[in-house]
Amino acid sequence: MAERTSRLMLALAVLAGVGLMLALRSLPPPGQEVGLTPVVRAVLEDPGSPAFAHPGADVTVVVFTDYQCPICRATEPALDRVLAADPRIRVIYKDWPILGDRSRIAARAALAAQRQGRYRQLHHAMMASPRPLDVAAIADLARAAGLDEPRLQADLARDGAAIDAQLARHAFQAWSLGLRGTPAYLVGPYLLQGRMGEAALRRALARARTSPPA
Repeated sequence: MAERTSRLMLALAVLAGVGLMLALRSLPPPGQEVGLTPVVRAVLEDPGSPAFAHPGADVTVVVFTDYQCPICRATEPALDRVLAADPRIRVIYKDWPILGDRSRIAARAALAAQRQGRYRQLHHAMMASPRPLDVAAIADLARAAGLDEPRLQADLARDGAAIDAQLARHAFQAWSLGLRGTPAYLVGPYLLQGRMGEAALRRALARARTSPPA
């Protein structure tokens, strides 16, 4: 009986350890301070990356994302809530399609939507959509989000090479930062990889705002 109890306790301890390991792996590290290196300057100053800011923004959040990444999709509402509540944030979106053809199709459409000034509308629609992001689904989502869908297709055809070059720059920037996948965030001078809930993002912003300027 004692031996059976001991085995049960050992099994529970192992399960608890595995659960803790998986939980820790889903959390971002505390944040690597990267400073304003030439790589970081290239990330922040790339004119082709969709960026949005209110006047007087005092901290920049860069987000590397993939439309098929389940963690990106799950944490997108937290980022949106923080952006809506804090007018002093500048956000830069880095579409980094690493999960296959549908990821790339979606990322190309998002950058084409930027030509209409409606990147975020299509970005949010694709992040929230339960449908597989194929060409037909994206066309429907674009129309529902208020885009001129024929123009979207025309911009994709006309500017396809420029869009592909932009995605290549995003991929190179991610590689240069040593990113392992999506999502990843640069919050002020701190690089964080993995899941970022609302509370974690607010802590990262507070930390960035108290850091001395580079």
